[in-house]
Amino acid sequence: MLDNAMPLVSVIMPCYNHEAYVERAILSVLEQTYKNIELIVIDDGSKDNSCEVIRRLSENYSFTFVEQENSGVCKTLNRGVFEFSKGSYIAVLASDDYWALDKIEKQMSLILAAEGSDFCYTQALEFDSDSGEQLRVFPKKPKVGKVLNNVFVSQHIPAGSILFSSRLFHEMNGFDESLREEDWDFVIRAASLTNFVAVSEPLFYYRSHRGNTMKTRSRRSIFHDKAKILAKNYMLVSPLIWLFSVVLHFTYDHLIYYCKSR
Repeated sequence: MLDNAMPLVSVIMPCYNHEAYVERAILSVLEQTYKNIELIVIDDGSKDNSCEVIRRLSENYSFTFVEQENSGVCKTLNRGVFEFSKGSYIAVLASDDYWALDKIEKQMSLILAAEGSDFCYTQALEFDSDSGEQLRVFPKKPKVGKVLNNVFVSQHIPAGSILFSSRLFHEMNGFDESLREEDWDFVIRAASLTNFVAVSEPLFYYRSHRGNTMKTRSRRSIFHDKAKILAKNYMLVSPLIWLFSVVLHFTYDHLIYYCKSR
């Protein structure tokens, strides 16, 4: 019998043109060892056969499936939480990635035992989609506790691994729909409000393929969006940390831009 010792976890999965991957993602949620989970899949205007795949699975497994016109990741995630979720905790997963089957169980055990934490993440394993080759595990040493300065300088929290309380999400008013680097902004604001805990195991599998957003955008465009986040959250850290982060990201993104343009 489910009770307060096993709170409901709402999993929000946005999907856009991932017909080849979405079934693996969905099954990795439905087959979790933690059983008090509701899955909400929102197709964000896919042009391929993603909807057919999701609809078939939803008929077999009875999870929530929503179709909408293309609105972007932020609006889709916010809609999933604000309109459909009922859980005390929220987790997010992109439809081209997947989880280890004990991910939610290990995270919930940790976050429920921790005092003063509404945010948990895990390490991630990045793999090549074509060959299956394991590329890296990140972050190498997960930061825990008061991590605001760390995450302000570098977004090392794998977005598809995060689990947080519904209370924290509503206090933050969700993801900022005016931004493209929404996960970094969300992590920064969360770190200003709560301590982080982490499972030092790669329980999130990040698929590297040619369609990954960070591979299709220019580095100057990426820095432009980073600068918006750093400016928005200026008051959360010391001026020295803020300046260091700006210089670091400017140098990194423009060095890559320069090298690629030669």
